[in-house]
Amino acid sequence: MRELPDPYILAFLLADGVALLLLFNRLLAALRGSVSCLHGMNGTTEMLGNGYICDSARLMFLLLIPFYALTFVVTGLSSVGYLWTLAAFLGLWLFRKLVYRTVGWLGSRPSALRAVERTGYAFGVLAILLSCLVAVLVWLIPAMPRWVSWGWVGLVAVVAFLFYVRRSFSLIFSAGFSPFFWVLYLCGLEFLPICVVVNLLINGN
Repeated sequence: MRELPDPYILAFLLADGVALLLLFNRLLAALRGSVSCLHGMNGTTEMLGNGYICDSARLMFLLLIPFYALTFVVTGLSSVGYLWTLAAFLGLWLFRKLVYRTVGWLGSRPSALRAVERTGYAFGVLAILLSCLVAVLVWLIPAMPRWVSWGWVGLVAVVAFLFYVRRSFSLIFSAGFSPFFWVLYLCGLEFLPICVVVNLLINGN
């Protein structure tokens, strides 16, 4: 059975959707950046050299997070409700942003971590948009098996993350960091926070 969301949440999502429509050119620019990153390091370097595309990717990523949270709620992937789901994603974003700044400062290579962060935004925009498609299908077809929607959201997230891992390794290694540093960074500051958030959303603890 379809349930209408809280009116305040609905108003918030509508306002966010209007913002996306008004900034549609920015959304297209962010998608161009995402596609460029899919085309290897040359495309990634080209994207990173375009300030407008990088700013668009960051802005669109933030505006799309509320709809990503909605996707988790609609598909049943989140058991903690919309507001807590949104808070979890925003908390993860803030934590990662702090990590990028801290690691870049400690390693005296802030530009390298800034490039990794911007690449993450580019892949994130594409991953969120593809994931939101299944939320629309679940709304239109309530009887659709949950494993279909869960599988789609999970597959999109894993593929996007693998692309991000490859690009981040190239960017960090080319900046002079060692592969060992990259492994520590990936395991401790990428995998662990994501696993914590996923466990919170799915299990509620």
